[in-house]
Amino acid sequence: MPAVSDASTTDRPISVLSVKYGERVVKKSDVFYDYASYGVPDGDLEMDYNFWAVHSGGKVILIDTGYDISKHDWLGEISVTPTPQGLEMIGVDPLDVDMVITSHFHYDHIGYLHLFENATVISGQAEYDYWIGKLNNDDLEGEFSTVDDLAPVLKAQQEGRLKLISHETEVFPGITVYPVGGHCPGELVTRIDTPTGGLILTVDAAHFYEQIEHEWPFFAFTDLDEMRAGLSFINKLAKETGATIIPGHDARVRDRFPAAPGTTGQVATVLA
Repeated sequence: MPAVSDASTTDRPISVLSVKYGERVVKKSDVFYDYASYGVPDGDLEMDYNFWAVHSGGKVILIDTGYDISKHDWLGEISVTPTPQGLEMIGVDPLDVDMVITSHFHYDHIGYLHLFENATVISGQAEYDYWIGKLNNDDLEGEFSTVDDLAPVLKAQQEGRLKLISHETEVFPGITVYPVGGHCPGELVTRIDTPTGGLILTVDAAHFYEQIEHEWPFFAFTDLDEMRAGLSFINKLAKETGATIIPGHDARVRDRFPAAPGTTGQVATVLA
């Protein structure tokens, strides 16, 4: 499968940082679909809001961008470190970012996309078709995306920076995306390959570890069967590749991976 990027080497050092920009506490019964049917007690989960920064081959690749919580409080999120400050903390200038992989077009994943004016934007073809279709039909009322959220996607397209993905694709040497659908029609899972197996960044294809362990669907989906299939696919991919699965919103990721020096826990080093 040809790479979208023209980079040509995979043997340079690679690092992956998970940058936390917000948080909230949720009930299991609120976030897992049909939770009562599992017959287990309810309880709280700490839910983190993150974006990911990959340094590889002298390039900077982001997975998602976060959003401005102070501008629009959607679900009671609490701001921790807004994306611009998070980028400054890890020494990344938005204009130096080479690529942004958008897992999907929900507000909390593309809210700061406009900052990355020089980046190639990687998105799912089905995701683009779904949300731009809603935009064109004036059908975004009550949805988890707005006209303002989608404007940078259209700008990237107009400038020739948008690359739409419809199947498994290596978008940069050692970085492969997989459309899985379910939570959104064009949800992208990202695998980062390393000699030790690497990482699978599920983002919203699996918000929490419970979804990986039990394949429990999240409450918000466009297709329940696709979501179940996506969870099974993630586990299958991890088994085949030896990669470690990193759920997108689970605060326990920071219990399992070390904090980057001087960040008081906002940044976790999930691969270095």
